[in-house]
Amino acid sequence: MLLIPLLLFLYSCSSNEKQVVDVSYSSNPRTSRFLLQGSDALKQHNFIQALTLADSADKYATQKADVHFFKGRVYSELGRFAEAEQAYKNALKAAPGYRGVWNNLGNNAYRQQNFSQAVNYYGQEITQNQASIPLRALGRAFVELGKTDSARTYFQKAIDLDRNYAAAHFNLAQLEEDEGKLNQALQHAGRAYGIEPDNLEYRYVYSTLLVQMDRGSEAIYNLREIVEKWPWHHGAYYNLGRALVKAGQKTDGENYLEQAEQVRAAQAKIDHLENTVRALPDDPYSYAALAFALRKVGRYNDAMHSYKVALYLDPDNFDIWNNVANLYLLQGDTITALSTYNYIVNRNHKLTDIWLNMGVVYALSNQKEKARSAWEQVLTYQSDNAVALNYLKKLNGN
Repeated sequence: MLLIPLLLFLYSCSSNEKQVVDVSYSSNPRTSRFLLQGSDALKQHNFIQALTLADSADKYATQKADVHFFKGRVYSELGRFAEAEQAYKNALKAAPGYRGVWNNLGNNAYRQQNFSQAVNYYGQEITQNQASIPLRALGRAFVELGKTDSARTYFQKAIDLDRNYAAAHFNLAQLEEDEGKLNQALQHAGRAYGIEPDNLEYRYVYSTLLVQMDRGSEAIYNLREIVEKWPWHHGAYYNLGRALVKAGQKTDGENYLEQAEQVRAAQAKIDHLENTVRALPDDPYSYAALAFALRKVGRYNDAMHSYKVALYLDPDNFDIWNNVANLYLLQGDTITALSTYNYIVNRNHKLTDIWLNMGVVYALSNQKEKARSAWEQVLTYQSDNAVALNYLKKLNGN
């Protein structure tokens, strides 16, 4: 995929469960260092690097449970649930009662829609660890099983342990909304939003409740900001349109309602691709297709995650690597983009499209000699490459 001459045109779950993350790694300093570096790699969706660092940590670990637990986290992020389960159970063998294992196993069962198993796992975590996170997680699983009274009980228990646990207030708000108790729902949604005012999900639910309660004029400002920051969110467009129409701004409101349908169609495609990924978890192209769709709607972090899963499955796929580099550019990370392009051409010097892209980025960064070198590299393989010749001509001022 080429970059248009000297212009940067690039074309190519998340759920809210919470993983328990171990932060007290083995006392062995080298093990701790490798695992902390691995955590940083995991945050950047660099799954292969994270697992490599885990293997390095394992060589020095006196407490193997730390390494197994971390590997479980990586495999969970990759959606490799069988490998994650084995890693977590290895942690339990090495250190029975290891905190967070059962919670994370519950999350993985939840993601696979095995809610009864999730209830069992969360229950085992609570037996060992009376904390707000697994209590709230257990409530979520009960919601999916249709056991709303049990769900409400565990959400409330989580709140009783931590009055400022915004996620539990949020889930309780959703439960009350589903049962038509809008006043109670608004109270808990407002509490969650008040605790974490920068959380757009909490802000959205609070605002939509206002719309449902014929107080939409109070939600217009929030919904406008949510649409701006989440341009892929169908519900935000729809509820903003409803609120504006109700407030007498019919033309503006109908415009947002029309856009809501367009966004809904794009989300339907993403939903389909997510189902494909679940059906074909070993197919890198399924993940790449999902990443492309996510990138088109502006969900860059989710797109990067999917691209990196694809690369875990097919680490020598340079087309996907190129898309990753382009996505770094869209996120404004020129340094990492260039590093990624260099990684690609170091592995395969003959990929002229990559040299062309890299030259454009160097030119845009005012690194003219590096741009020249990249485009001249193209000519060593394709002496008549019209795009490279045109770039060089522009660079020379001709």
